[in-house]
Amino acid sequence: MRLFDEHVVLRFALLLACLLFAESIPDILNLSEHAYNFIPYILAIVFLAYVALFYKFPVETGKIRNDVEIPEPKVVEPIRDLKKDLLEKDEMFQMMIDVSSDGFWTFDVASGKVYWSNRIAKMLAAENTSLEDTFEPLQKRVIESDWNAFREQLNAALQKAGTFSCNLTLLDASKKNAKFVISGRVQSNDLGRPIRVIGSLTEKIDRKPDEREAYNFVYQDALTGVYNRKYFLEKLKMDVDIAAKRPDYVFAVALLDIDSFGAINASYSINIGDNVLRTIADRLKSIARPDDCVARIGPDVFAVILHNIESRDPNDDLIPLVRNIHNKVKSPILLEGKDLYISVSMSIVINQDVDCVEDILANANASLRDMKKGINHGGIQFFSGGIREKAMKLYKLEFEIRRAIQAQEFVLMYQPIVDIRAGNKIVGFEALVRWNQSERGIISPAEFIPIAEETGLIVPMGALILRMACRQTKLWVDMGYKNIQVAVNFSAKQFSMDSMVDDVRRVLTETNLNPRNLKLEITEYTAMCEADKTIEIMRALSNMGIQISIDDFGTGYSSLSYLKRYPVHTLKMDKYFVDHVADNEEDAAFARMVIGIAKSLNLDLIAEGVETKEQLDFLYREGCRLIQGFYFSRPLNTEMALEYMKNHYNIPSQGSTFETEQEAVKA
Repeated sequence: MRLFDEHVVLRFALLLACLLFAESIPDILNLSEHAYNFIPYILAIVFLAYVALFYKFPVETGKIRNDVEIPEPKVVEPIRDLKKDLLEKDEMFQMMIDVSSDGFWTFDVASGKVYWSNRIAKMLAAENTSLEDTFEPLQKRVIESDWNAFREQLNAALQKAGTFSCNLTLLDASKKNAKFVISGRVQSNDLGRPIRVIGSLTEKIDRKPDEREAYNFVYQDALTGVYNRKYFLEKLKMDVDIAAKRPDYVFAVALLDIDSFGAINASYSINIGDNVLRTIADRLKSIARPDDCVARIGPDVFAVILHNIESRDPNDDLIPLVRNIHNKVKSPILLEGKDLYISVSMSIVINQDVDCVEDILANANASLRDMKKGINHGGIQFFSGGIREKAMKLYKLEFEIRRAIQAQEFVLMYQPIVDIRAGNKIVGFEALVRWNQSERGIISPAEFIPIAEETGLIVPMGALILRMACRQTKLWVDMGYKNIQVAVNFSAKQFSMDSMVDDVRRVLTETNLNPRNLKLEITEYTAMCEADKTIEIMRALSNMGIQISIDDFGTGYSSLSYLKRYPVHTLKMDKYFVDHVADNEEDAAFARMVIGIAKSLNLDLIAEGVETKEQLDFLYREGCRLIQGFYFSRPLNTEMALEYMKNHYNIPSQGSTFETEQEAVKA
């Protein structure tokens, strides 16, 4: 309530002003010579009196505009829509979750279903924003040890109705922020039983990014997070120096190589291969002791420096330790919801055997390579004396094979294949490679072919052998031996190459050899590798006019089903079954079966390794007409092979008896 009205006060003030002006008029009249000079004062007094008495001051109504009528609000009892209110609250809650920098998740204990926010899907680098309602999306995208730690802490929190928090590292190392913290709180009902877990996922911020990035660049493997080769070599040098001063200081170096890792990349993808490497690195870190050093020193090779070997016999400490590491590393890896089984070869070297970094690594690599070639492939092998010398010999041999390919030191020998039903007429040769080494002379293929297979040198070597055989065959054809056929062996690596058909066609074009004069021999193992691709290659070669022969038939995957599918022209029965056909009924029965298979499928059959008359008699009686072996001829050089053809090519086809043919052979 106001004490006075300002409008009334104003009116009194105006009337007072009128009185003052009226009182001053007589003085003005006395001073002025003209009477009209007081008129303005009279007008001012009249105006002020009018305003003071009759002017209506505006009344404050609280409206912005006086010309608009605003009705008074009516009081209405509100009607509540509880369902709408609930939806609005859910939408508001979802908006708060979406705009938050953290991800949120809930786990319903009764149903086992998990809800993931869209933010978590982005943080986990998921392909879409809708994750499965299980924990599997998390398991797929984090390293194995972190997943196990999360699972253990979640179970412990459910038992105690408490909270938990643990670190997570994504398998996707390409993501800048690959480390997170996942937290959760268990909600219980009135009976104290857990009903749900509410949690969050937060990016882990590195407080010293510059220092850590510099350290990672120098000493850490970018893909797996373990130490790199640089740090490993520096640490190994420190251990070697300590051992030189302290004879009782014992440590060991373990190398782990993932067998056939290239096949994993080829069969799945490079990303899957990277995840395999990260998983193995994580397993090694989780099982390694605090003083051990885990590093990745090659594309698919890890190294572990094992310290604190204190027993009198180091093997007492090492054997249980390395077995535990090996079993942990080679266990199946869960990738994309499926178990991937891997094989890992592991070699161990103890520093007591050597005294420098170079020798330790050389011995470990030699032991690893020796193991991967032998029956212990995928196992554990401790370095022992003699392995290094053997490895050095193999390294030298590999180098010499490379040089021999460039210098074309390989020569071909030709073993005749004869038809005993046509008077022992020669029908072809098998080209057999020999190495004419300048220092050692002729070297058997058994000594260098396995090394060539292992190192991949069999591919350029095979290309050289094919070109040499085709060139020589073309010379014989031009001499008049138009029906002679030369067989060339192809390895599995050669046959699996995408350019294989084009390479053969190119050699035939270069040498101008008719394809009918060439036969390609492959083993049953080669035929069964990548069956669909092999069949496609064989059909392409067959359409060119080249015949295909299955070598060593009976030693591998013999079955009528694959013989019916493959465009095969010839089977070669292995020498192993020919050796005892005359004195062993089981071998004789198998030989009869192979001969029967060839006849039923209308295939040619060549018996290899025939050396005695008894073997020949048996094969003749059973109907096998094509023979290859020492009984007729050893492998011949080009001059002797030409001489053999001169005597056994133009033999008249006559129905002579087997005995008459043998007399001709002896003559």
